[in-house]
Amino acid sequence: MPQTETTSTVRPEEPLAAPADPRGAPGARLVPVPLRAAALTGGPLAEARERNRTVTLETIYRRCEECGAIDNLRRAGGLLAGDPVADFRGAFYADSDVHKWLEAACWQLAEGAAGGEAGDGALRARVDEVVTVLEAAQDEDGYLNSYFVGERAARRWGNLRDEHEMYCGGHLVQAAVAHFRATGERRLLAVAERFAAHVWSVFGPGRRPGADGHPGYETALVELARATGDPRYLEQALWFVEQHGATPPAIGGRAYHLDHEPLAAQREVVGHAVRALYLYTGATDLLTELPERAASLAPAVDALWRDLTDRKRYVTGGAGSRHDGEAFGAAWELDDERAYAESCASVAHFQWAWRMLLRSGVGAGRGAGELRDAMEQVLHNGLLSGVGLDGEHFFYVNPLADNGGHRRSPWFGTACCPPNLARLVAALPAYAYAVDSVDPATLWVLLLAEGRVRAEVAGGTLELAVSTAYPWEGGVRVEVVRAPDAECGIALPAPGWADAPVEWAVDGVGVPGEAVDGFTVLRRRWRAGEVLGGAYPLTVRPVVAHPWVRAAHGRTALTRGPLVFCLEQADHPGVDVRDIAVAASAGGWKAEWRPELLGGAVVLRGEGLARPAPAADAPLYRSAGAREVGERERVALTAVPYRLWANREAGPMQVWLPEV
Repeated sequence: MPQTETTSTVRPEEPLAAPADPRGAPGARLVPVPLRAAALTGGPLAEARERNRTVTLETIYRRCEECGAIDNLRRAGGLLAGDPVADFRGAFYADSDVHKWLEAACWQLAEGAAGGEAGDGALRARVDEVVTVLEAAQDEDGYLNSYFVGERAARRWGNLRDEHEMYCGGHLVQAAVAHFRATGERRLLAVAERFAAHVWSVFGPGRRPGADGHPGYETALVELARATGDPRYLEQALWFVEQHGATPPAIGGRAYHLDHEPLAAQREVVGHAVRALYLYTGATDLLTELPERAASLAPAVDALWRDLTDRKRYVTGGAGSRHDGEAFGAAWELDDERAYAESCASVAHFQWAWRMLLRSGVGAGRGAGELRDAMEQVLHNGLLSGVGLDGEHFFYVNPLADNGGHRRSPWFGTACCPPNLARLVAALPAYAYAVDSVDPATLWVLLLAEGRVRAEVAGGTLELAVSTAYPWEGGVRVEVVRAPDAECGIALPAPGWADAPVEWAVDGVGVPGEAVDGFTVLRRRWRAGEVLGGAYPLTVRPVVAHPWVRAAHGRTALTRGPLVFCLEQADHPGVDVRDIAVAASAGGWKAEWRPELLGGAVVLRGEGLARPAPAADAPLYRSAGAREVGERERVALTAVPYRLWANREAGPMQVWLPEV
């Protein structure tokens, strides 16, 4: 590893059970509250996480066994008879699915360490078994990949662009960090350090040039530095990021691989959506840890965020419009039925927004509220849509319109999305709260959900119990369970979608709040037993797209709070939802709680106009002045949350609805 001095202050400390640990980083403003000190106790996010724990983790593990991914590693380590080359099954990057499952399982165990849950003992035993398999599969020189063994070992590091060795290694390192933060054990962390040492013995200044053809290793190295206290891993990460766009090209020079120009010069979001967002996430981590050394990346990261947010993000928060190359398209190229919006891209979008928020913080004038809103938007729509209500069927692609043929699948030949979704959902409590490193007396609420949090702020411990049915309802009740004997702040979101500020009260008496960059901060000397209450204005809000988004031209989408809604055929017998038009106003739409529908959900009830269904022999084109046969009829409409679509019988679905 390099010996270059850095300005980072990373050092080994008590593990912080969260996917990122920027404590002490010069560029960090917020530090997440760990899973051990936070819990989701009710509402859609808690339900998704419980389903992830009880169904999805077991499903993914079983599928990894059935498709041979874990046996590949067992054979590579000599724990299972057979030829590791001839008997290899699945894609050459299948190791990464095992690593992501392991990370997800560890985040579940991290919460279990705070009190335990039914089944955690069995999950811990399974985690221990997989760790043992990975220890056995690692070569003496630190290399670990079950595909490049035996006669294929000669191909190691021969095709960084396409063969995903660093990508798999990155997920190995992330799993190792999660294991360390969840259990305090260093077994798998030692495997990750040996792997990183091996990579650095091959690549680096004075050795081979190269970049990760599928980024992800860079962020993993940053977390390895944070977990071990060794800042030299940060130098490795920065070197690999700076290899993108080097001369001569490190991996072919294509925009698809983010190798067309140095990242510091990039201003347009291009290429494979997941690769791009992972690379930007790694760059953001480096700006947090090495703000001076990585300073040239700052203008690029900020400009790339603006390009994504202003021109290339779906209303659901999905990212990546093209099936060809799973890639970003041109500005405003956001087709609905042909939308790709890969589930992994939604995970990456969420992760990038979160790390931007941890870096930028609140009150720094860097759009902290926008970053929080982006997290919420993609989480409640384009991310949670990736998992069915049964917890064992998944979307790879998340279109905004469908003719009835797109359904979730039990697994995929390229199975990156299911375990990626699982690892994020397992860690949800760690994304919900953060402590301010500049204003350490303030606790920031990043995701609104029913739950509990215990945080160390300046002066002592602040413990809160949050009661809310958000996002179904807007009321929020925050009970102070414990508070320091000093003034401290509670920062609550002031979302950009809200058309009126929330009026907060303590024990029924209104209290003023300070508006700070997309949040409302309430500061006082809190007392145990006090109740802070308010209500978010969850009104129906039709939205329209930029006029250059052709797929949405002359159309409107229905939203309420952070939720995007759609029309499904299942609720509209006798009329094709593709023939329905609505008024581009909120008038007439009513929110209604339906406990029997889709596991319990708020739906929107309203009216629209249905045009007559065209005859089968209708001409492909007709004169613009020719009248339709029959009159438009008024029909009752039921719009359901987009994240819940395709959980019933197949049929057409629409997010963008033609305007009357």
